[in-house]
Amino acid sequence: MTPLLALRGVSRQFGGVAALSDVTFDVPAGAVIGLIGPNGSGKTTLMNVVSGVDAPTSGAVLLDGAPVHGLPAHVLARRGIARTFQHIRLIPQLTAAQNVALALRRPQAGPADILLRLPRLRRIEAARLSRAEDLLARAGLDRHGAVLAGDLSYGDRRRVEIARALAAGPRLLLLDEPAAGMTLTERGALRGLIRGLRADGITVVLVEHDMDLVMEVCDELRVLNQGRPIAAGLPAVLRRDPRVIEAYLGAEDA
Repeated sequence: MTPLLALRGVSRQFGGVAALSDVTFDVPAGAVIGLIGPNGSGKTTLMNVVSGVDAPTSGAVLLDGAPVHGLPAHVLARRGIARTFQHIRLIPQLTAAQNVALALRRPQAGPADILLRLPRLRRIEAARLSRAEDLLARAGLDRHGAVLAGDLSYGDRRRVEIARALAAGPRLLLLDEPAAGMTLTERGALRGLIRGLRADGITVVLVEHDMDLVMEVCDELRVLNQGRPIAAGLPAVLRRDPRVIEAYLGAEDA
């Protein structure tokens, strides 16, 4: 079967520095794939290339077998790729629900609706906020919609970002260190959320340093080191792989 996402010889250079070098691997539809490796190994750069934030210097990114590398992020979002970022990008002066609603497709409203604030526009906005509340509930934040994003805990802001990514209705969801700053309880909720997304048919690529979370939710792993893929396979197998232990996990995980 054609993988949902395929990388073929993807490289990305910044001046004379090779952040990615000849990265090739597949992401099957409906799977949760962990992307792991030490800091500076190219994980976030790879997420940027897949999501259209950066274009590859060479190589190809294929979605459902069709090349998409070089397309801008908003076009890729319409084709079903959504993501969160390593550094939180919410608007602190807006509520959690308003931040999520920004990512929802806006129904058409006429100039008169907007200028005069006619009832139709108010109904449209109310429907968008209601949908945003539903997405927040899916992320475990059902009582946080009216809270300003700037007043939320760090872990809750992470979950608002996931809800906002889901607002795009993605087929492929890229999560960049979503467990960072979360409590044990919040990480447990995140674990359940990722499993629920997979059950709903959403493909997930997870960049994460919490190896317990990675081992529990990922079907397979892809390992990067110094911008190059060094291993791919089942989590339990790669946890014992000498290359992965040396590059990332350390002897205590052998």
